[in-house]
Amino acid sequence: MDCTRLFSRLGAAALLGALPLLSACGAKNAPAPSAAGFHVVAEFYPLYVETLNIVGDIPGVQVSNLVPTSTGCPEDYQLSPGDVKALSEAQVFVINGAGLEGYLDKVAAQCPQLQVIDASAGIEKLKIDGEINVHVWVSPMQAARQVRAIAAALAKADPAHAALYQKNGEAYAAQLEAFSARLRDSLAAAPIRRIVAFHDSMPYLARDLNLQIIAVMEPAPGQNPSPRELANVAALVRSAPGPVALLTEIDAKNPAADILSRELNQPLYSLNTCTGGPLEPAAAKDAYLRAMDTNLAVLRSALGLDKK
Repeated sequence: MDCTRLFSRLGAAALLGALPLLSACGAKNAPAPSAAGFHVVAEFYPLYVETLNIVGDIPGVQVSNLVPTSTGCPEDYQLSPGDVKALSEAQVFVINGAGLEGYLDKVAAQCPQLQVIDASAGIEKLKIDGEINVHVWVSPMQAARQVRAIAAALAKADPAHAALYQKNGEAYAAQLEAFSARLRDSLAAAPIRRIVAFHDSMPYLARDLNLQIIAVMEPAPGQNPSPRELANVAALVRSAPGPVALLTEIDAKNPAADILSRELNQPLYSLNTCTGGPLEPAAAKDAYLRAMDTNLAVLRSALGLDKK
């Protein structure tokens, strides 16, 4: 089997040209919209964190999270009636973009008032086997670009608070960029530069850190590799010209990761892609940077800088 077949197939990039369209998931996590004020719905948890930091303490502006945190990355998510209701009562919907939202064209007519902010507009997208990778936010550097895009769009959507959106957004983007530099500098001398990932969420982060992904285990999101695919990955690791780190995600349920770890007699390291966390705003605002700080410690071990 050709090595490229090991790479996860991303959902084909849905065209985002029709921006007054919607998206998303599970209003279970979203507080009921207030009757008055300016209501912003963030598609899922990393965008919720970004938007909370941009909004800060602006009076009358409410931020809620749509996709349940238990869902993780909302690839192939199906809108519920509750989702549509939550969006119909909001003024703005912040989406990840990059083709993640395959449902936008299904709900435009139901929420004609909704302004959609594509957080990944203007970001250079990575492709695997010709398909766009949607996991932009996993890179702190790209997350900073998302923050600036959201802040600029919110300033236009709610001009009364434009200066505050821009000020708060720039402050948070600067924090993300500072952490990105710290991450890169801390791992620059790592002796291990090749990784196996168990989901397709790592390419943007790997690019930032100059890491080579030699295989992605899942043939498709949530689908375990076959025994033959697993054997092919093991062979790739054994034949690599240097050591290879095995990376999975803290919320991944992939028994193949444990099987490969045992087969190769190598440790398995788990990263946090920040698709879930506390919803209470005071705790959520720091959730992304806390997760990435933990990831830095994990990566130092995985890439051979510190002992596990």
